[in-house]
Amino acid sequence: MGAVGGFCDVWFCAWGSWSRCGRAVAVVLVVAGLVGGVTASSVAAAISTTVTWNVSSLTAGQVRSLSNVATTNSPGVKTWSKTGSCVLSPTSKPTTLTMGAGASCTLTLTIAKSGNYLAKTSTKIITQKPCANGGVCAVGDRGPGGGIIFYKDLTRAAGSQYFEAACAGWSDRTCGGSDLTDPTAVWGCFGTLIAGADGRAMGTGEQNTTDIVTGCTTAGIAARVADDLVLGGKSDWFLPSKNELNQMYLRRTAIGGFSPDVYGSSSEESSPGSVDINYAWVQYFSIGFQDWYRLNDTFYVRPVRAF
Repeated sequence: MGAVGGFCDVWFCAWGSWSRCGRAVAVVLVVAGLVGGVTASSVAAAISTTVTWNVSSLTAGQVRSLSNVATTNSPGVKTWSKTGSCVLSPTSKPTTLTMGAGASCTLTLTIAKSGNYLAKTSTKIITQKPCANGGVCAVGDRGPGGGIIFYKDLTRAAGSQYFEAACAGWSDRTCGGSDLTDPTAVWGCFGTLIAGADGRAMGTGEQNTTDIVTGCTTAGIAARVADDLVLGGKSDWFLPSKNELNQMYLRRTAIGGFSPDVYGSSSEESSPGSVDINYAWVQYFSIGFQDWYRLNDTFYVRPVRAF
């Protein structure tokens, strides 16, 4: 068409005619209307769903609410699953986590899309809290004081269920180093009656040590060396009793650093008819034999603690 035809096409368009030109413009007008109707106010932007894990380690048997284990900004439906050493309960729609005795538990939290909140899947490995950090302990574990657990009895009263021997190199209040050989000392106060200090059983070494340092003011005696020790942030070390010392001997390889010679206990010899002001119990770490030792003879010292 010429100029007149073009003019007519435009003229017909203006009157809404369904001419060739009118059909094209109608389509353009419809598309423009759709695009013009989509505004920031009519369609909100998608929101990223976040997950914050609040727990990284637990002790065996410890229970935590799943709502505290992980938190999210999304109201979407949450689905929990796990692998490894832990239990989710109840089985359907769990709400609590119980840590198992194994090394770790892997938790997976799946959050469904909700409104403008996007779907999200997040995974976290929850590890077994080690003995050194307040977790459940086993014989041979590194203890809270940096030493080695050599005895465990959960039937005992709280505070006396685990026994920890100081680490090799303890004498400078650190583990390892150049002082790996245990120091020597005397029991002390030869010829002087010390009230108490007669306990031999597991759990009596701490009171024995208190009795000795109270009744014998001599500096540098074995009980005082142990009592004064601060190691691994712990200050509750003591000289082991006769039976505690024997348990150390039985676990000597796991504990490490012992000299093959005589180690002293905090137990005075108090058998009927004995002169307990002059003798205390010791153990020969070369053969395991326990015997009396004069209070003014030197022996090796290895402190312990109970918790």
